[in-house]
Amino acid sequence: MRKVCTLVVLVCALSITCVAQSKDSGGSTPSKEDVLKFMEVLRIRSQLNQYFDGVAKQARLGAEEAFKEKVPNATAEQMAQLDKFADGLFKNMPIDEMIEGIIPIYQKHLTKEDLQGILAFYASPVGLKLQHEQPAMTQESMQVGGEIGRRRLGAMMQEMDEFIAKMTQQQVPAKP
Repeated sequence: MRKVCTLVVLVCALSITCVAQSKDSGGSTPSKEDVLKFMEVLRIRSQLNQYFDGVAKQARLGAEEAFKEKVPNATAEQMAQLDKFADGLFKNMPIDEMIEGIIPIYQKHLTKEDLQGILAFYASPVGLKLQHEQPAMTQESMQVGGEIGRRRLGAMMQEMDEFIAKMTQQQVPAKP
């Protein structure tokens, strides 16, 4: 489960960053307020909340699948406890802290002029369409990614179990 959480946090960190130009263009550094306005227009907070809701659903499915492999005759009570545990994993994600941590990254990679250009795009008809369609595209992508990830995670866990078993068999006793 720890590996799933680590993988999820890594994916999250990668998914919430923007493709950006370097500040080598000589523009001015955007203020914190500029970045917050940018994040508000792009609905970063709601996207993060939606993202973690989707991740929580995928984690629950993955946890159920992994538990059923280890405990094939799991009781309904055990499954309910597992679901409650999995549901709570992503319940209190520190969204505000994440946003505060991301602001300097945007300030480092984007100029004030870059933000103005991006905001102009999002005010255009195609930008508005992208904003409208993005939540559905994200949700559908997470479902596909979750299914692929769960299949791969099972194989990875099996490889890890085999590796650990091999390493424990090769363990050399400590010398006195």
